[in-house]
Amino acid sequence: MESNGLDLDQLRAFVAVADLLSFRRAADELHLSPPALSRRIERLEERVGARLLERTSRSVRPSVVGEAFLERVRTVLEDLDDAVLGVHELASGHTGRITVAAVPSAASSFVPRALARLAGRYPAIRSRLLDGSLQATAQAVLGGLADVGIGFNDSPIAGLQAELLGEDPYVLAVPAGHHWQGLRALSLQELHNEPLLSLAGGSGNRALLDEQFAQAGIAPRVIHEAAHIWALTGMVEAGLGCALVPAMVARPAPAGVAVVALRGQPLRRKITLLTPVERRLTPLAQRLLPELRAAFTT
Repeated sequence: MESNGLDLDQLRAFVAVADLLSFRRAADELHLSPPALSRRIERLEERVGARLLERTSRSVRPSVVGEAFLERVRTVLEDLDDAVLGVHELASGHTGRITVAAVPSAASSFVPRALARLAGRYPAIRSRLLDGSLQATAQAVLGGLADVGIGFNDSPIAGLQAELLGEDPYVLAVPAGHHWQGLRALSLQELHNEPLLSLAGGSGNRALLDEQFAQAGIAPRVIHEAAHIWALTGMVEAGLGCALVPAMVARPAPAGVAVVALRGQPLRRKITLLTPVERRLTPLAQRLLPELRAAFTT
């Protein structure tokens, strides 16, 4: 396919190499052999009459001309994707379907806001939100059941690209009338002998908290457990005890629950946007990504 005399496959090849700074990784993403990818780049450079990539035996990066050309190419490809999306809308009466997999705290907070913003731009889209564990979220994206995912993880997940959206600190949820209600902050050391509620062992949140407690040299005393975060906050509200919960779950705090921040050695988790390495995102999924980034920060 050509546009203004330029082959779009060559343009996509150039963008992939410029983004990944690697011919090998770009070839893998485009499902090409490295020689085939090199030929595409060479033909593109011949067509535009300039060297777009500076190559050494160990690295590759856009040239000065390539940097300027890259921004124009991105605009062309984005406009093309928007045009394709518009054609689908006219032909089928809707803009398509998108599925997002997310851990429960994200699925109940900023992800719906992102989907609402996308629906504001494309009113006829059909969306589906899958909430589940970090493992279930990753598997949904890997298996093609979801276009993108939202998780929390420090360790790489094979087959997924993880983009850091930001950090979500843990806060202490206390029941109404608790002696800590009204405090602005507590240290981890003050939780040392406090009976706590927690998510059950085996959950991603529990594993992350246990790891961070161990690094701080504190052994939490867990007396009650729940399988899901909303059950945990319900147990706090019922007066069974205090629990460490992600801040995004506690904004705003449920009725009957007060929130106390942690100071000194705050516990936190990294919220990540998960996309497949081996599968190109649909135009609609690409449009959702900036909405997810913006919704997380607001």
